[in-house]
Amino acid sequence: MKVAGIYLAASRSKEAVAGSASLKQPGGITVGAATLSELERCGLDPLIVVVRADDPLKWMPPASSRSSRRTETCLTAHLGLSFSLRCGLNAISSLQPDAVVIAQADQPFIPAALVNRLTDAFEQNPGLDYVASINEGVVNPPVLFAKSVFPELQALDSDRGLSAIFQSPGYKGMLLQSDSERDFTDAELPDSFGELRREWSVPRDN
Repeated sequence: MKVAGIYLAASRSKEAVAGSASLKQPGGITVGAATLSELERCGLDPLIVVVRADDPLKWMPPASSRSSRRTETCLTAHLGLSFSLRCGLNAISSLQPDAVVIAQADQPFIPAALVNRLTDAFEQNPGLDYVASINEGVVNPPVLFAKSVFPELQALDSDRGLSAIFQSPGYKGMLLQSDSERDFTDAELPDSFGELRREWSVPRDN
């Protein structure tokens, strides 16, 4: 089973990109580099990093010799999350993966173990359309989407976010409970990245 990865490292504004890329954790590791390094440990193939055309990429760590990482420049990233996501999906479409894990750059504490939980659950339940983590009643990225959802992801626009997929009775998903609030902590980034996070999340009653 082949699972690709899309890392959304573009934002809606040049200022937000600069903030997210250069913001450092203790030890001098940038927010973007920390999450990217964890994703590279998960065997995602390929791992597409979606960036803006004006991103100097100084935050990006060197790829290992075994890394499947590729950088995809999205000229329309300033128009919103759906455009960045579409660029990433276009980059993996010819490789025909069975699923894709989509993560975003404002969560520096996402561990490889969490991503592996998503992929393991999908491999054990290949009929699922998505696998996501839920914490305090809220679905959070990263999320794994099966290829059955790719057309819906391609069609997303600013008026209909990812939460519509989680709420749709037409898709079968699995929510994995996570008790670690730290995993889903947002970095202190500009408001535009917080807005991306809100587009992902959908409250749940249970």
